[in-house]
Amino acid sequence: MNGLVRNLTALGLTEYEARVYAALVGIGEGSARQVHEASGVPRPRVYDIAEGLAARGFITVRRGNPYLYIPAEPAVVIHHLKSAVDAAATAAVQGLDALSLDARAKNSPIWYVQGEWSIRRHAESLAGGVARDLAVVCLDYREIGEFARLIADTSRERPVSVLLPNGKRGIKKPLGDASLYVPKPFCTFFQENIFEKIYCGPIPVDGSAFLLDYIFIADDRVCMIVYRQDGVRNAVVITLPFIACVQRQFVNRMIANADCIGGPLPRPPDQAESSGM
Repeated sequence: MNGLVRNLTALGLTEYEARVYAALVGIGEGSARQVHEASGVPRPRVYDIAEGLAARGFITVRRGNPYLYIPAEPAVVIHHLKSAVDAAATAAVQGLDALSLDARAKNSPIWYVQGEWSIRRHAESLAGGVARDLAVVCLDYREIGEFARLIADTSRERPVSVLLPNGKRGIKKPLGDASLYVPKPFCTFFQENIFEKIYCGPIPVDGSAFLLDYIFIADDRVCMIVYRQDGVRNAVVITLPFIACVQRQFVNRMIANADCIGGPLPRPPDQAESSGM
């Protein structure tokens, strides 16, 4: 019994709740006296513990003289407890990530993120903080599935523009309500010195090859660049407004000079000018 009680308390029950429920499963059904004898829980406590379990749907109370308590199926109860633990864990991670982002933003406008798990969590935190709109540049089509739900979920609440410099290949279904864009050729300077060198292939630096995978820009406020250095994926998060705004203007210009190939009707990017690149 003690090992079972420990497992149930790890899933969120108190010790007395675990003992009462386990005792009922063991005897099938019982009165407060029978539950007390089987569980070791003081008899006066059995009544309120049982009422609490009944309110959560873990047992049924058959009212009479005496009251009889009948346990719900263990698989149903365990599933409910596990779902609650998973939801609490997810909420805790999101809350801690938000605190981490706030702390880092206060201490430094630029920081590095390593590891796939951390990259996904930071992308989720960035998207969750969008107040106006989100822009995404996607070059790694092999991995679009990892951020597809994030993009789709965000697009149901805020406008999302996804720029696809290499076309739509690899994207087999709509990304929620996001607008998808494929850029057209630009003026010679931007096409040759920025687009083709940065967005279309690896950049060699000091014997290493840097390859851009994604850019996420939230509200011209936060920019997250996901890249590979010699095949190892990392990210850098930038809250410095000069860099975030310049990156957004590059993306806005590419979107303004692009074909909309999916999603809602295109909206002109904010602050995009009619002349220039």
